[in-house]
Amino acid sequence: MRWDEIRRMQPDAWVLVEALRSHDEGKLWVIDDMALIDSFESEAEAWNTFETLRKEKPGRDFWVLSTMADEPKVEQFVWLGIRVFE
Repeated sequence: MRWDEIRRMQPDAWVLVEALRSHDEGKLWVIDDMALIDSFESEAEAWNTFETLRKEKPGRDFWVLSTMADEPKVEQFVWLGIRVFE
């Protein structure tokens, strides 16, 4: 499913999607094809469902997006963490 289809079906909503095909554009991650899992009125509801699905199906690529965005692009951040072992 394309982003414009999801936006037309679920205007002004938070949606949980599974990325079926996506690619990297420098610092942006772009979702080209996706499956709509569910839509929500609140961002918190969407994230709660995301967390549940991520634990149940860890190998799948789920995203929470707002249909107010023109395109499904997500800024990528490089995580540089420091682990302390005691």
